[in-house]
Parts: sequence; C-alpha cells; structure tokens
Amino acid sequence: MTNDIPQIDDLTKGINDSDFFLGKPKEDVEEPAQQMKTEPTLKEGEAEAEVTDKCWNVFMGFLESSDEQKDKSDRLVCKLDRDLADSLDDCNIHNRCRSDLVNAIVRSFFENYLQQLAQYRREKKSLFTNLKDE
Repeated sequence: MTNDIPQIDDLTKGINDSDFFLGKPKEDVEEPAQQMKTEPTLKEGEAEAEVTDKCWNVFMGFLESSDEQKDKSDRLVCKLDRDLADSLDDCNIHNRCRSDLVNAIVRSFFENYLQQLAQYRREKKSLFTNLKDE
C-alpha cells in the first residue's frame, strides 16, 4: 500500500492567499477575462454599474430584513467551499453570521435572475404526481 496522503502545504495552498481566486492562480483567472474584454462603451459600463448596484442593494435589503426573521429553525445545512466560507467569515456586515450572508446572496441572485433560472427548473419525477384522489 502506497502513502497517498498529500502534504499539508498542498492541502492549504491558496487558503486566504490573495494570489488565488477560487482555487486558481490570479493570472489564470484574469487572462481569459482580459482576452474577451474589449473597450466597453460608456453605455455598457453604465448598464453594468446599474446591475451591480441593483444586485448589491437587493442583497443589502435582504440582509437587513433577515434580522426580522428570528426563527431560524427552518434552515437547512449547505456545504460551502472553504475559501468561500473563509471569505464570508472575513466580512462583517451588520454583524450577520455566515448563514445570513449566504441566504441574502442567494435570495438577491434569485430575485435578479429568476427568469433565467426558470429555464433550468427540474421536472418533478415523484410517483405522487400521477396519484389521483378517488
């Protein structure tokens, strides 16, 4: 049996490292973006800023309203990548916890992109869908 246990440096590579972005070195992430990006016109830049501002404002709105929801027992567990969890833990927005931040992010994404997400909705394949009440 061989020793296939990775070294600790390999396991921690990129954690809290500004040179890595979601598991890839920065230069790998930036190069395709630079190749595809042409000089944006003023209108394109303004439209991007409007979408960004709208997304941010919706996110902040959900984050502020999440304080009203005192009963958090309806929450489910969802696993995040370590770099995302660490990044969220580094954020201190209204003293909200990581779960509040994730919920606000996902809710704002759904509010802004619900029409686009609708095309990917799964068909329900439950046996109960064909059950008729008699």
